[in-house]
Amino acid sequence: MSDQNQRKRRENKSRKKARVNTSSTRDSILDSASKIMNRKGFADSSISEIAQDVGIKEPVIYQYFKGKEDLLFSIVENEMEKYHAFLRDQLQGIRGAYNKLRKLVWSHLRFNDVNREYITLVILECRSNANFYQTDAYRSIRRYAGILRSILDEGAKEGVFRSDINLALVRDIIFGLVDFQAITCLISEEIKDAAPDHEDCMRLLERILLVRPGPDITTKEKRHRILQAGVEAFAEKGSNATISEIAKQAGVADGTVYEYFKNKEELLFSIPEERFKEHLSQLEEDFSFTDPLRKVHHFIGCHFHLYLTDRDFLRVFLMITLLNRRFYSSKAYEGLGQYMRVLETLVREGIDDGTFASDCNVRVFRNMFLGAFTHMMLRWIFINKETAVNKFEEINEVSDLLADSLVDKGTISSVYR
Repeated sequence: MSDQNQRKRRENKSRKKARVNTSSTRDSILDSASKIMNRKGFADSSISEIAQDVGIKEPVIYQYFKGKEDLLFSIVENEMEKYHAFLRDQLQGIRGAYNKLRKLVWSHLRFNDVNREYITLVILECRSNANFYQTDAYRSIRRYAGILRSILDEGAKEGVFRSDINLALVRDIIFGLVDFQAITCLISEEIKDAAPDHEDCMRLLERILLVRPGPDITTKEKRHRILQAGVEAFAEKGSNATISEIAKQAGVADGTVYEYFKNKEELLFSIPEERFKEHLSQLEEDFSFTDPLRKVHHFIGCHFHLYLTDRDFLRVFLMITLLNRRFYSSKAYEGLGQYMRVLETLVREGIDDGTFASDCNVRVFRNMFLGAFTHMMLRWIFINKETAVNKFEEINEVSDLLADSLVDKGTISSVYR
């Protein structure tokens, strides 16, 4: 072998060794930073402390990371890539959107249980940092959100998941539920692990998502769908809207519309008449308010509206309080606990009188509620720019979805297993 070839081999070997050493050093820095930031919190951790723990000089860290915040976000990005690989393996060979969703929820809960340092940093240190939402780490989380959304869309196309609900809100509910399962486990320490609650989580989600087996829609439901389709058609085209267009939008035959309304004019006039009846009924219910489902729905709606009307307090509550690890050992957390016990009491009352399903896990429902609230509010603050009208619509819809999770309207779980 010539001297030139030998020299090239030595150079290639040297470069390969350098890459291994570089990768090893970077991984060691990330591992040490994760442990220290998890133990002390991001604000109380320092670059010099991390360097000392790794056994390197402080300037070496700046060869790999811009600073402490970049280091934090890099931990999340690194772990998210691991999770993507883990999830791909978990979903391999699974058919059907329902089965994929079950596996995704279990995998997320299990991953959080095993990777406790990482999930604590994501929830408590990253979600409350506005800069996080501009990073590759957050984009990696968005890719994961896209996987969940594709499963939900797949289920709607299969006819397994409902197509009449906002699946973006369902995604918020699912991610929020899993987050607060982690908080319950890792921070407030109500439970040892989150994964054993998988079935309780799925029972609530199934009642929101799954198309319920049974006969065709009732007469009342058909009439409501025709009226709702009329609202949309008349709003878009005015009096030029046709019965055929309304029937198509409602998912019924043209002749079915005439079973409920003599002609287009009667349908048109029935829309405000129906709304007036609904408004009067709601007023009466607000004064009586004895039904557990209405109480829970009212509680959820009031909670969202309360924070939405005071955006300054919302930011404080989310970013400085709810996503702060010290909050969970403070007297303020006891106050939140008392407030949440009002909701828990309402749910238990509904279970006791048979309004709600007897297999509802009250703690898991509370986590779903808090998680959905948190994810929706963070999305409004950092990502979306919806109008106030859209926000109110989302509040009403998520209140309906959460209430749906409590009510057993037919045996659904066994049909899809």
